[in-house]
Amino acid sequence: MNTEQQRQQAEQERNVDENRRQVAEKQREVGEQLRGIERSGERLVVEYSTRSLLARIEGFEEQIARLSSRLESVEALLKVMQGQLQQLGNSNT
Repeated sequence: MNTEQQRQQAEQERNVDENRRQVAEKQREVGEQLRGIERSGERLVVEYSTRSLLARIEGFEEQIARLSSRLESVEALLKVMQGQLQQLGNSNT
């Protein structure tokens, strides 16, 4: 092999090495992008779950408010009934 062929072969090897380095760099970049996308996806899942939970909590709060109102009505009725029972008891004695 003459000097010119050796120089060309060395140049080709440098080009192959540079291409390998560039491919490895691109693979690292793609890996970083995938990890970033994965983190974004995880954040969206957590955000969606949080919003869903908040909506459910608000629904429960509304149900509790309605139940509380009904209980107040029941308490008022029980007081009226208790007063009527006391009046009946007093009238029987």
